Amino acid sequence: MGTSQAIRQAIASKPPGAAFSSADFLSVGTRSAVDQALSRMMRAGVIERVARGLYAAAGQSVATQTVANAVAQKTGEQVGLVICEGTARRLVVPTSGPSRSVKAIGFTVQFRRMSPRKVQLAASPKGQVLLGLWSRGKTKLTTLEILRATGDWAKEDIESYAALLPAWLRRGLEQAHSIRKSVKIGLSGAYDWSNSAIRDDVLIAKVLEKHRFEDVARLCFYYGVLRVKRVFKRHVFEPMTCASVTRMLGNISKGLRVSRERAVG
Repeated sequence: MGTSQAIRQAIASKPPGAAFSSADFLSVGTRSAVDQALSRMMRAGVIERVARGLYAAAGQSVATQTVANAVAQKTGEQVGLVICEGTARRLVVPTSGPSRSVKAIGFTVQFRRMSPRKVQLAASPKGQVLLGLWSRGKTKLTTLEILRATGDWAKEDIESYAALLPAWLRRGLEQAHSIRKSVKIGLSGAYDWSNSAIRDDVLIAKVLEKHRFEDVARLCFYYGVLRVKRVFKRHVFEPMTCASVTRMLGNISKGLRVSRERAVG
C-alpha cells in the first residue's frame, strides 16, 4: 500500500472534526513522503489546513480544544481545557509550554504559560472553577463566593484537588464546607449563611436581633446565659427587641435555675 493510500485510510478512520499532523503518519512513510502526500491531498481539496502544521478533513468543523490538544501532542507540552475569557470571548489554553498565539480557521487560540499545578487544575471543569477562585486572590475572595462555586461538591471532589491548591484557598474551602455553627447549635435559620466562619459574639447578636425564643434558648444552652447577656448588653437593639430579649433571658434564667434546683433536690 502506498503512502498516500495509507494516509487516506487513516484519515477516514478518524472521528469527525479530528485534527492531525504529518507526525501522525510517519509509521506509513518517510517525513518527506508524508509531507508530499498531505500537500497533494490539500491541493485536491481532500484536507485543509486548520492551523500551522495541523490539518483536518475538508469541510469539517474543528473544535478549539481539538486544536489545542493536537498542538500539545506535537510539542509534548501539557495543556488544560480551553477557557473563554472576558467579554471578547478570548480563547485561552493553560499550558506548560511557552505563551503564544496559534491561528486556526475562524479563531485564534492564546496559549498561556502557567505553573504545573494550574495546568493540572485547568484539565477538568471543577479544576477550572478552583483556578478561577485562585485567580481572585486571597484578599478579594470571600467564603460566600467559595461556597456559591463549590457548595454542591462532594467532600471527595474537594480532597482530590487539595494538593494542587495554595494553603489559603484550601483553608477557605474547609471553612466554606465546615459544619456551620447555626447547625451545631440547632438554630432554626442559617444566621451564618453569608459567613461560615462567623465569630461567636456576632452570631449571638444576630440571633438576639431576630429574638425567636427557641433560638435564644439554644444560644443560652450552648454558650451559657451569662455570655449571651454580656453580648446583649454590648449591642444596641430596637426598644421592642430589647424588651422581648430581656423577658426571654429572664424566663430562660429562671427555668435553668429551677431545673438545677430540682436536680440537686
